[in-house]
Amino acid sequence: MAVFGGDAVHGGDVWGWARALGRPVADILDLSASLNPLGPPPGLGEAVAQAMDLVCHYPDRLSYEFRRTLAAKLGVDMGCLLPGNGSTALIRMITRVLDLKQIVLLAPAFGEIARSLAIAGRHFHYQIMSEQNGFAPVAADLDQLWREEPSAVILSNPISPSGQVVELEVLDSLLTQAQRRQAWVVLDEAFIDFATAQARNWAASKVHDHPRLVVLRSLTKFYCMAGLRLGYALANADTLADLAPMGQPWSVNTLAQAAGVHCLAQDEYAQETFRLVAQWRSEQMEALEGLGLAVLPSQVNYFLCRLRPEGPNAAQVAEACAQEGVLLRDAASFVGCDAYHLRVAVTHPEGQERLRAALNKALA
Repeated sequence: MAVFGGDAVHGGDVWGWARALGRPVADILDLSASLNPLGPPPGLGEAVAQAMDLVCHYPDRLSYEFRRTLAAKLGVDMGCLLPGNGSTALIRMITRVLDLKQIVLLAPAFGEIARSLAIAGRHFHYQIMSEQNGFAPVAADLDQLWREEPSAVILSNPISPSGQVVELEVLDSLLTQAQRRQAWVVLDEAFIDFATAQARNWAASKVHDHPRLVVLRSLTKFYCMAGLRLGYALANADTLADLAPMGQPWSVNTLAQAAGVHCLAQDEYAQETFRLVAQWRSEQMEALEGLGLAVLPSQVNYFLCRLRPEGPNAAQVAEACAQEGVLLRDAASFVGCDAYHLRVAVTHPEGQERLRAALNKALA
């Protein structure tokens, strides 16, 4: 049993493996989902419990307090924010309602983007980035891109699944050319909160002046609350005014809204995350390379590794590790990756010990 849940291979399936192994969910180390290894921020449970008193009412369809708090944190107008039931729900909406015609999807990218485009009947094609550059686009890739004369460009930043952050000069060039050509730029920034402040702030500084830039973000990764779905679109207020009526009413439930307001105030937790993820990322990269894996440098909370071609492939390694209660991501489903690419989330020292033991056994 290598995959659960049909063809939706993104996201962890800790529930399915716990059932298959006959073990509690708490016994499974899920490194197939790239969540904050610190766990949820302190006080989140209490904040959600307090919001339970309000579930007798319909949710605030405007998500007013969450949007107000988020707008202040990002330094944008509230009208530039559209919350959703996770960024995936927003991807589905964007691909359905935007006037996307000649679409180029820079690959690799989150699989739900291509799936949503297909469901919406959108025609698109991939432009595959070079593994040598961490699968991040560079200036030469943009030259090739514009020769296609696209009306829309979709990409992820940080790159999924390599963890590389796109250079700001490349993003600036992309946006300048897109504006001149009246092309849409849709940027999946689900993991941007793990990146540097400069990378995090780039999009918020652009949306007021670029009505064809739409940025999709998630709170579930950084704040480790994947079971509470919460994301948002960041775009020009006029653009979102046109898009918002096409979304579902009450798209963010009351508990998720309360969780979002609480999480955005956890500055000490955020600083501790930056410090420990950087430390554990360095330690884990060294350990993975010590096992013979080629590891692409990452700036966030996951790695893309290449296994030795003479050994087991990623599907076999992921299956063997899962039998030990350690879940990894076979990255072959990402366009541009192959059967020997494996994605691994950054974890704490205890998790790294379990990971090493499982990988030693799987690679033998």
